[in-house]
Order: sequence, then structure tokens, then C-alpha cells
Amino acid sequence: MAAATDLATPARCLLAGGLAAQAQSIVLAPALAGVSGKADRVTLCNIARVLLVTDPPAWLRIAVSPNGVAREYIPTADLRALQWLDPELDTLLLDVHREVSEPRDLEMRKRIGDAAELVVMAALRTSGHKPTHVALISDAFGYDIEISIPRKRRIEVKGCGTTSRGSFHLTRNEYEKCKLYGDEWALMQVVFASDAFVVPKIRPAHIIGIFEVRAAHVASAVPPDTPEFVWADSAVVTPSFQRWRCSTESLAEDFELPGLMLAMSP
Repeated sequence: MAAATDLATPARCLLAGGLAAQAQSIVLAPALAGVSGKADRVTLCNIARVLLVTDPPAWLRIAVSPNGVAREYIPTADLRALQWLDPELDTLLLDVHREVSEPRDLEMRKRIGDAAELVVMAALRTSGHKPTHVALISDAFGYDIEISIPRKRRIEVKGCGTTSRGSFHLTRNEYEKCKLYGDEWALMQVVFASDAFVVPKIRPAHIIGIFEVRAAHVASAVPPDTPEFVWADSAVVTPSFQRWRCSTESLAEDFELPGLMLAMSP
């Protein structure tokens, strides 16, 4: 009876999670207000999904993956508390995992990209160049780094781990600039070793290599537009393995930058 009438605890949880605000009256956040209604099963399931997204359990990233749900990794007490959601439980957990993971994946992709740009900037300086990091000015350039001497070079930088080496996301603007600048434009891909994602500092030993592909080979790997379809955002591009070459740029022995670790919060 005490547990059933304990309204203060869930109220504090809703306020702490940003799902409710207290002014002259209680105001529900849109995520929760949008599913409030009569207490039927659909409404209760939607409320459960909102609560799990707002405060993901610690086991979510261990027990749930895009391939499915491993219930043996869910603590017994939690699984017992969630079983009222069956037979939709696995589907609901997959939806929650996807919604929680997307921002984290975007953050990791940005960290890898930013680190790759710093690697290439440092390698170019070590080779005696004076590069300009134009990506810090605007995304409109369609490349990240520019060199004027001894010849004009416009370098788009991508970062990756060993499993995605040779493929990269290319925006429409990058593609258009690739075609516009031709031989002045090139793409460099920095391939990080697996331990670069767990060490606090990245050093040259944590980088497998810097590889380069010419603009013409990037453009030829992009499917042409058709009257029915013109891609506008970004696309995954995979030039032929033979089109890549090792970059002549190298890092100084004392090079280091912060590691790629994300906080291990759920």
C-alpha cells in the first residue's frame, strides 16, 4: 500500500528527467504528453518507452544490439518488472536502443572526424607545409584543409577504424567541390587502430596509416544522378581498393592528441 501511494518518488523522477515541470500547475513534457490518454495497453507501452529513453538502464547497451535482445544480460529483477510488456518487449527495447544510440553514434563519428583532421594537419606541418584548417571556418568549402604552396591542394579528411577502412560518407557539397576542383581536390582517410578508441592519448602507434584517393576516383565511385533520383544529403562511397595509395605525409614521433573514448554512461 505504501509503495502504491508513493507519488513523491515518481514525481521526483519525472522532474529530474525533464518529463515534467512544476509551475502554477504540473506541465508534462511533449514526449510524455503526446502519449498520455486513457490507461490502455498502447498508452502504457508508450509511456514505458519514453521512460526508458529518458533514463536508460545500465544494461541496455550490453543486452540490446541491432541484431536483437539477449535477455540473459538483463538483471532478473528488471526483466521481471518488464515482462508485462511481452510480447512487444523485445521490439520496444530495440526501439529504445536505437533512439538512445543515435546521438552517441553521431558524437563518436564527429570525434573521429575531428581527430582525423588534426592528424592530417600535424602530418602536413611535419612535412614542411603551412596548411589552413578551413573546416573551422565553414562547411561550405567542401573540403577541410587547404594548402597554397608549392601548389594548390584542397583536402577532404575522413577518419575511420579498421572495419570501415576504404569507405566514407560524402556530402553532396563535398561531391560537387570534388568535381569542380578536380586534381586540386583529394581525400585523405586516417585509419585508427582499435586501441585508439580506448586509450586516453592517441600517438603515432595508434594510427595504422593515412591513405589518399584522387578526386576523379572518388567521383567515379558515386552513382550518377537519374531523372527519378538525385541524392541531396550524403552517401556512403567506396572507391576501388586499387585507387587508394599511402600518403607521403607522416607524423612527428612526439605527436599526440586526446583519445576517442566517450563517457561510459548508459
